[in-house]
Amino acid sequence: MQIRTILFALTAVASLAAVAGCGDSNTTTGSGGTGATATTGGAGGTGGAGGTGGTGTGGDNMPAPDLGAQIDRFGRPAINTALNHTFDPNPEQKDQGKDAWNENSDPATWNTFIPQIQGNLAILDGIDTVCGNQLLADVNKLDATRYATLATVLSDDRVYVNTANAGCTTYLAVEANAVGAVNSDCGGRRTSYDVIDTSYTVLAAGKLDGSIGDTIAASAAAKVEVFPYLAAPH
Repeated sequence: MQIRTILFALTAVASLAAVAGCGDSNTTTGSGGTGATATTGGAGGTGGAGGTGGTGTGGDNMPAPDLGAQIDRFGRPAINTALNHTFDPNPEQKDQGKDAWNENSDPATWNTFIPQIQGNLAILDGIDTVCGNQLLADVNKLDATRYATLATVLSDDRVYVNTANAGCTTYLAVEANAVGAVNSDCGGRRTSYDVIDTSYTVLAAGKLDGSIGDTIAASAAAKVEVFPYLAAPH
């Protein structure tokens, strides 16, 4: 089954670095001139006074500027888009909900989004027309709490990488390993991963094979192995 979906991701992240100037404070005194050799019967000339060297200005380390309010919490692609106020008919309320997600910088409070996530998981679980086969779904429950476990995992919206594993071929591999789908992949998010297809398949059918997708193939330009890894802007 192929799903056509347009997803927008907010990626407005700015970072600033303090710049230190370079310079030493030195004063250099010029050498005096050499007196002229006296001619017969005359007195020798007097050497000129040496010039005074300029004083250099040393550089001072500037303090780092204060950062403003967080405007984006970009972890796993499309989680905020697909699972937070996704089907809210009130545009203003929908925008406020997504902004609240992005502005929340305290992981200890991310669990407040679980009720919202699990309600939307219930809708996405039915994409393949089979309810209850979503990853971590509790088949013994018939209400939204059936999806509480996966909602808890996804509310911790961070990308995980297993640095002990060299092979990196599968998006969400670390999370899958943590819930029993044993693998030796490093996970993370390479630009070559088709993260949307993987996400839809996990949310609808509990698999990592990307069999339920948006019919849009990952661009070959995203699979470059040398810096800067992406195609030139156009």
